[in-house]
Amino acid sequence: MPITRAPKKSKWYVVWIGHSPGLYPSWDKCRDQVEGYPGSRYRAYDTLAEAKEAFEKGLPKQIVKHAPADHVSLGKTKSGARGPIVPSISVDAACNMTTGVMEYRGVDTQTGVELFRMGPFSASSNNLGEFLAVVHALGMQKKNSGNLPVYTDSKTALAWVRKKHAKTTVAPSDKNSELFALINRAEEWLRTNAYDNRVLKWDTDKWGENPADFGRKR
Repeated sequence: MPITRAPKKSKWYVVWIGHSPGLYPSWDKCRDQVEGYPGSRYRAYDTLAEAKEAFEKGLPKQIVKHAPADHVSLGKTKSGARGPIVPSISVDAACNMTTGVMEYRGVDTQTGVELFRMGPFSASSNNLGEFLAVVHALGMQKKNSGNLPVYTDSKTALAWVRKKHAKTTVAPSDKNSELFALINRAEEWLRTNAYDNRVLKWDTDKWGENPADFGRKR
């Protein structure tokens, strides 16, 4: 358990779930442990003694509660609808319909911290980005023994993942050879790997924009 000394009157941060759980004397040091880590859990304390005691007791129930699937809902949204499951990963893609340039990314649903970003890719489509983003999130978690749900707002991507095939109308060309190599690897990964993660539809009408949204509606 790493412990480093802090200046006087500085808060101490406890990281229960992160890259390296332990006690940290500043937000900057704590952030290094939780950013990019899906489902990270941490809290600030006024003194080192309080932080030590909290760390030794383990993760407080008010920070994370265990539902049947070892996840909890974010709670009710402004509309009163039940929110998405957390911890989880949300993915999205952005594609310029004029140029066909696409990129995709995945974020921690609860914090919005970006976990990965890929692109830009030429001569592509939004659905291809969504498909690749889901498989990327699944592959990343498989590598790290994670089982968090993955949210996408693309029904097409959900269908392609279930069928293990991206049934796209985008034609291969010299401009998108890198993209299609990635698609082939993603399809092969789906055919040869089992996973426990739930891949779920993000309910935009009830929850608002997907946290991974690029904010580039066209």
